[in-house]
Amino acid sequence: MTSIADGWGSVLEAWGSVFDVVRQPVWAVDATHTVRYANPAAAEALGHGHPSALLGYDGHPGPAPDHASRGEGGALTRADGTLLPVEWTRLPLPGAVGDAALTLYLFQPLDAEQASGSRGLGDTGPPYRLLAHRQAERERHYAKVLQHEAQERMVRALLGLNMAGHALGPAAAGTAGLLHDAVRDTEEALAGVREVTDALCPGALRAGGLPAALAALARRHPGQVTVTGTLTGRLPQLIETHGYLLVAEAVARALDHADAHHVQVTTNHGPELVITVADDGTEPATATDLATLAALTERATSLDGTLTVRHTPDTGTTLTANIPLGPTQGVNTSM
Repeated sequence: MTSIADGWGSVLEAWGSVFDVVRQPVWAVDATHTVRYANPAAAEALGHGHPSALLGYDGHPGPAPDHASRGEGGALTRADGTLLPVEWTRLPLPGAVGDAALTLYLFQPLDAEQASGSRGLGDTGPPYRLLAHRQAERERHYAKVLQHEAQERMVRALLGLNMAGHALGPAAAGTAGLLHDAVRDTEEALAGVREVTDALCPGALRAGGLPAALAALARRHPGQVTVTGTLTGRLPQLIETHGYLLVAEAVARALDHADAHHVQVTTNHGPELVITVADDGTEPATATDLATLAALTERATSLDGTLTVRHTPDTGTTLTANIPLGPTQGVNTSM
């Protein structure tokens, strides 16, 4: 279990299999609104290296000026002092009573308004380019629905099932077994939601932009994927979405089809965004490889960019995408 404060450990330990793997930022606060537990997603969203950095934090979100929320909304303060607009749901944590009572916050980070707007293509350009952009936008929307609506409802279901188990007590052994199976099935369904969400558009991309999403991608492949570069801020939404999917698909090709042991991802910005994916695998030669490279080329072209592929025997394959950034489409470090 990640970041449990003494005194609440027995209660929070029981929920470790749920909250530590939930992609949605979650923390639990005591009666004084002090954070006693935070999951890895909360630490990542706020720019901390480990959830333990949030213990003792004031867990009540602050106001978010000029933010109109559909429900309860406000802002959390990131490690660098910037604000993260959020909406949240509050729930009592089952099993925590009396002085050990805890309240659970499930946060939904809101997409920041991109100061630079979109790529500015509007309804002009080749039909395939518009189709690619609209498909990326749909995937981003579906991922957000899965992460912040479907996942939250499933977490609520897990809470309710566990509360029902506590209420029944040891006398109803048969019913308790059914509830245990329901909890297991719901946890497995949550894992499926996370997998689909990451494939469409991970929450780290929506909350922290391309650098955060690529860092999360590297964490899912420890020892196999390394990310470096000078890109640290936000880019227009379409560039972030296509850029992430380009890297994710290139990494998957290298690891799954080229038998690569390591993939180096580099993102640098200047007049244009330069994304390099270098692997130590075999030469792209199969029909699957060629189809993947064609799809990656289309992604780069949809952003008015280019993709070059170079393979060196005994060294590996390097993919380089050059994506132009106009004067109003540079990196925004204030988001």
